[in-house]
Amino acid sequence: MSVGTKIRKLRLQHKMSQEELAFKLNIAQTSISNLEANKSTPDFLIMQKVCDVFEVDFNYFIEKPQLKQVNKDSAVGYLADNQTFYLSEKIIEQYELRIKEKDELIAFYKSQIK
Repeated sequence: MSVGTKIRKLRLQHKMSQEELAFKLNIAQTSISNLEANKSTPDFLIMQKVCDVFEVDFNYFIEKPQLKQVNKDSAVGYLADNQTFYLSEKIIEQYELRIKEKDELIAFYKSQIK
């Protein structure tokens, strides 16, 4: 089940509209719609807020990696043809980006002090 589908499922279980959830997350209703339709992927901060609002553990949204196996060449054997891109990978990317941004801001402000 996708992250967007899980968010929608939780929202409906809590009898909450997209507008209400958007208000609680401090984002636009269209963002909720895009998340639920899997047109966008939430960043780490939004996912933290979603977990808080619905009182679920973050692991609820993380799926184990799966590989689709296909026989590419009988001489080579089975190779991974397509690996699904998972939320955990996106969260790590977002986290690393935030750390980089933080480091750049600190360096900038330090340079302004001198």
